[in-house]
Amino acid sequence: MKSSIDLRDGAQLFWNVALEMKDRYGHSDTGLYHLLLALLERHGVMAEEIASGLNAKDYRRQLEKRLQNDDVGASVKPEVILKEAQDKARKDGKEKVSERDLAAILLEKDGWTLLEKSESGEHASSSSTTRLVSESKDGADPHAESGTLYRPRAQRPTPTLEKFGRDLCREALDGELPVILGRDAEMEAIMETLCRWTKRNPLLIGPAGVGKTAIVEGLANRVVCNTVPPPIRGIRIFALQASALVSGASVVGKLEERMQAILKEASQDGIVLFIDEVHSIVGRGGQRQISDIGSQLKPALAKGDISCLGATTDAEFHQFIEEDRALERRFQPLRVQELSTDATMTILQSLKEKAQRERHVAFSQETLDLIILLAQQHLKNRHLPDKAIDILEQCTAHAVLHELSEMTPSTVHEVVGRMIGRPVDLGKGLTRRLNSVREKLRVEAFCPDVISQQIVKRLSVTARGLDVKPTRANAILFVAGAPGKGLHLTAEVLAEALYGNRERLIEVDMTRFTHASDVNWLIGAPPGYIGHERSRGFQLELAQQPWSVLHFKNVSAGHPQVQEVLAQAFRTGSFTDARESKVYLSDTTIVMTASVEGGQGKHFGFNQGNDKAKEQEREWFVDATALLVPELAQELDASWTPVPLTLENVKPWIRRWVLPPLTERYRRQGLQVSWDTSVIQWLAGEILESKALMKGEGLLEEKVLLNIIPHIGSKSAVVISYDDDEEIRVRSLKGD
Repeated sequence: MKSSIDLRDGAQLFWNVALEMKDRYGHSDTGLYHLLLALLERHGVMAEEIASGLNAKDYRRQLEKRLQNDDVGASVKPEVILKEAQDKARKDGKEKVSERDLAAILLEKDGWTLLEKSESGEHASSSSTTRLVSESKDGADPHAESGTLYRPRAQRPTPTLEKFGRDLCREALDGELPVILGRDAEMEAIMETLCRWTKRNPLLIGPAGVGKTAIVEGLANRVVCNTVPPPIRGIRIFALQASALVSGASVVGKLEERMQAILKEASQDGIVLFIDEVHSIVGRGGQRQISDIGSQLKPALAKGDISCLGATTDAEFHQFIEEDRALERRFQPLRVQELSTDATMTILQSLKEKAQRERHVAFSQETLDLIILLAQQHLKNRHLPDKAIDILEQCTAHAVLHELSEMTPSTVHEVVGRMIGRPVDLGKGLTRRLNSVREKLRVEAFCPDVISQQIVKRLSVTARGLDVKPTRANAILFVAGAPGKGLHLTAEVLAEALYGNRERLIEVDMTRFTHASDVNWLIGAPPGYIGHERSRGFQLELAQQPWSVLHFKNVSAGHPQVQEVLAQAFRTGSFTDARESKVYLSDTTIVMTASVEGGQGKHFGFNQGNDKAKEQEREWFVDATALLVPELAQELDASWTPVPLTLENVKPWIRRWVLPPLTERYRRQGLQVSWDTSVIQWLAGEILESKALMKGEGLLEEKVLLNIIPHIGSKSAVVISYDDDEEIRVRSLKGD
């Protein structure tokens, strides 16, 4: 419900949920018990702090029973409740209504005695009872108001921390931090660590996007609500960024001076530092000034002078922090796993309310379910809730741009398709695209029709997310044949047909991996070995653009141990490097090629008999086990050799792959070129005679270039032909 009353984000979210409570029980009108039940479900602890003698858990059960018996309590008008909460907030000097203001009004109407009183006898609000209060030598903090619920323990001023960091607890008091859902276990683990006498340094370790920073913000919310154990009540959490610390500190000694001031302020009781990406300042490999921060921070951690919350990913933890044993002992690692789909849905439902309230865009439950489904199917290299939130926000932005009031499943498909660079439709559009793949493989990549059908059949299952092994690649294909460009056409055609662009092709030349030790170049060396910090090029590309064709050229040249690593990756659906980082293959189509001479590698054991058609069909199949290690051969979905070159199949290839690039190059020079059929006939004959597609491309370019140079830049149109004298002729259509 959008009202004229100015509510904080958390209060607006609570109010929307409260108004929907009647729908849960099938009631037509809103009663006081609906609103109270929503309060106890979302803010039970806060209600207990406000109302004398209230047991939130017990009273919640009573309200649920009453509502089940259609007892909704006193009839209420939501607009009246909001107006009273607004009056209350204004008396306390606040511009926006908080959850605590609404809670106080609801509990008072239900007859509870409120514990919080101001000097005038009026009920106190969250502004006066949870404001940041800290006593200094000459009285009170000038930023604080009177109150007793949240009182920071730190007694000394913290000007340096406030200048270079963010006080998360103050932001929580001001309602600037989001509501964090589904992370109770992680917050409890942090609180346990902070309650220790020593080693009070929790280190959150988990993949990017799982919400490590959000967990710390959730902890700040709990601190200001006083729902934390006594040892950590009243703490202030300061988030520091290394870039802010080094900014403007070019003068020698300036950075050291800042760090000494920060450490002095942080060493007092009640201060906790939070450093996101902590590996950048305490590990090896950081920038020079940032590393200087770490060199001063580590002694304070080692002595236990400060309490520090850190966050990093698994890879950076293993690469930087784990190697420094003295430093590692000072942190208490806490694993942060990807959020469940149920918890992610709770977050999306809260964001749905925000989208409706602030952007006037509605999301149905169906669209939210679809967002999570598409996030899981197409963003495998990212994690929940981050990837689902990204899709929802992108959909909201799309709706605002196109003035849409409601997000539909078809629009979600469109937005996600644009995000990943290919359509994600599962209906007729996908069927048309797969039919196009079949035709392109047959005409442009010399793929036997029976094989192209097999490939499309496989893709029609995996593209719809119906594979029994969803982590596996969309298809794993093997092409063996005579050396030349024709062998690699399958990868190029699939990149363009499936992902819309021939550039969606990542190539790995396996002739680089001919020794057992070359495995390190494929997955990276273990920590401590030379080159372990070096990124694997194709894995980095694949992580950034997983919707691609991954082409392993000359795969049979790879050492057997390297091939076994490939087989394991294909079987599990991901490459896991020596630092335990994963790059997923589930959105990838894999093509492997191998050059063979003559009939090497072919298998003639299928379909015994004298049938001529079957005899020809057998020519297309390849015995992969003769070229690959058995483990890798077992992972193949299809293996074949290209069909023989003929005039009938070479001519379409010339029209598709040879002529358009040349035509475009000449067009950029101001020349419009068209090609006579005699050129195609001549070039096809040359290709058949040489049995090499590559030679045909080079021959045409060489023959045409000298004859066409005089026409370049004249902005004319020409026709190129091949005459009986075996010469290329260029004729201008304008007669010049």
